[in-house]
Amino acid sequence: MKRNCTQPAAIRPAPVAEKTPPGEIERSWQRCAGFYHLDPAQAWTATVLSGAEFRHVSGRSAALVRIALPEMRHLFTLLRGLDLMVLLADADAMILARCVDETQLSASRRLYLRRGAIWNERVAGTNGIGTSVEAGRPIVLGPGEHWRFCLARLTSFAVPLFDARGRMAGALNLAALAGTATRPVAALLLDVLLQAGRRIEELLFRACYPDHRILSLGVAQGCSTPLIALDARGDMAGATRAARMLIGWTEDTGGPPSPHDGVVVEEPDLSFRQAEANVIRAGLARCHGNATATARNLGISRATLYRKMRYGGIR
Repeated sequence: MKRNCTQPAAIRPAPVAEKTPPGEIERSWQRCAGFYHLDPAQAWTATVLSGAEFRHVSGRSAALVRIALPEMRHLFTLLRGLDLMVLLADADAMILARCVDETQLSASRRLYLRRGAIWNERVAGTNGIGTSVEAGRPIVLGPGEHWRFCLARLTSFAVPLFDARGRMAGALNLAALAGTATRPVAALLLDVLLQAGRRIEELLFRACYPDHRILSLGVAQGCSTPLIALDARGDMAGATRAARMLIGWTEDTGGPPSPHDGVVVEEPDLSFRQAEANVIRAGLARCHGNATATARNLGISRATLYRKMRYGGIR
């Protein structure tokens, strides 16, 4: 099903040259103009997957939907009265699920805020879901800050969601058709959304490592909580995006697969051992070099800690 997204010229935002959007919005606009070559004034027809197509594609995000839906419903109830819709999208910026009021159904259908609609920034231009997924950062778009003129009245708050291996899983989005009610509480709404996103990430992480000890490496900031999973031997089996950034473990440096990947690894990659050593160094620093306290905080014995220190060349 496809519709044209059009709005009267009277409510369209000023031309791009007359706007000076800050930070992430500006970078997104530059991508829209310089890389995607999108005309903001052109009527936009969104791609909406058919029922069969949606079932096929959304199956890859079944765990995300199952875990995120309770959070979405909680957000929708918590923010009732602000005329906000709660949307969940996958890593390709396709809407997987939504929580909307009956009074919002007509407008959300007209603006493609529905299951199966693709909001990839490369075709939709700057928007909450697509830009958050593309940049991997939170985004707040007020009226007139979406790239397409036809979305001039839409307000969006979006945060990226990361899976158990630190990869992009999708985005959580709050959308309002009249942004004036959300303006005074914009900072609060973004904070609430960030907390919901981190809870979803933690639940995905715990579901991926059900028999492991989950430890926090510090206070959560931004879109990810620094968590690591330790197996029965005390070896680090996995880490969230924030933890990977903290200890220097990236996809490029390798590391063991998720326990649900169905891959058997005989010897962990050296770079992963280095990342594990960074965790131990950080633990020792927090405990002022006290090995007993460090082992207790990491949930391992002192003997295991000393073994890992010898293996990692830590003194």
